[in-house]
Amino acid sequence: MEPHQLLTGKRILVVEDDYFIAQQLASDLSLAGVLVVGPAADVESALEQIPAASDIAGAILDIKLGKELVFLVADELERLAVPFVFVTGFEPDLIPARHSDKIVLRKPVEEQSAILALSQALYAKPVTEVYARHNHLLARLSDEDLAAVLPKLRAITLPRGAVMELQHQSVTRVYFPIDCVASMIVAGRDGNRIETGVIGREGVTGLGLLDGDDKTPYELITQIEGSALAMAADDFLSLLNELPDLRVLAARFSRSLGVQVSHTALANGRFGLQQRLARWLAMVHDRVPGGTVRLTHQYLSVMLGVRRSSVTDTLHILEGERLIRSNRGSIEIRDKRGLIAAAGESYGAPEAEYQRLMALPLADQAVRPSVN
Repeated sequence: MEPHQLLTGKRILVVEDDYFIAQQLASDLSLAGVLVVGPAADVESALEQIPAASDIAGAILDIKLGKELVFLVADELERLAVPFVFVTGFEPDLIPARHSDKIVLRKPVEEQSAILALSQALYAKPVTEVYARHNHLLARLSDEDLAAVLPKLRAITLPRGAVMELQHQSVTRVYFPIDCVASMIVAGRDGNRIETGVIGREGVTGLGLLDGDDKTPYELITQIEGSALAMAADDFLSLLNELPDLRVLAARFSRSLGVQVSHTALANGRFGLQQRLARWLAMVHDRVPGGTVRLTHQYLSVMLGVRRSSVTDTLHILEGERLIRSNRGSIEIRDKRGLIAAAGESYGAPEAEYQRLMALPLADQAVRPSVN
């Protein structure tokens, strides 16, 4: 069943103080078959709406409502067991630990992202061993170790723009991506932003927890929407102590990610945009099934730290070489080997190092074959 079908006929509370954003969001949800409650522009109005519509199935809450924060509304919805998601601008809002397990979307919120997030909040998916092994790190665990991990996992769908970690804030959940791709974003004090690395089905997030550090120096957002397995940070820490192989695999992935980040710095400093874009597309293709990725030129410009027009021009060059096909809102990879050749030395070394590290023997297992 499609996400919008799961929401058809459901009453969803919208809390948003910007009139135009609220009206657009309400319109988008209505077109998906949602019965919109509100929109409410402040905490008082939102709290009044809740008892007035006792059959509310879910809510989408803007964190900052003028000078107010929405958490009193979130607390009341939590008390009533009504699921909800947060939306916010680019400022690093402090979300209380009691709500740290909620999906957070960055503004501007795309229609499909809001629908995916709400459907995910309303309907949890069971996690099976077969499904968990789609994550390459979990796939390397023994049956016994994976059986210990499964009860702590929750299957979720992360829309593009979902915030997984906030810069300089505590990590409260870790994610084992299945077919989504997360971008590690460094943001300067003046608002400059650039991607330094990507994490997909080959690994796990929250790696600072391995060293006893629950803070993250970067922002982690979903760049390519898709599925992931989420786990509370406390559960992850407990399992790291109970399962030595999980700790070893996570540490090896952390090391490989460091290699990837260093090569991103090399690419940004020494290679042209065409090579860097070819590298990025090849890396994403490694992490998602199929040959098409859904993203915009604007998102790519942020990831690569260049102007949108430069991304558009470079995509046209790659398309002219029959390496990709660029459509509105998506890019189809037509020739992966050609992309790798175009990327040159900017691609390959981190990928080889990942395969080497993850194939090393574990404490109580024979060497596992490389997972492609």
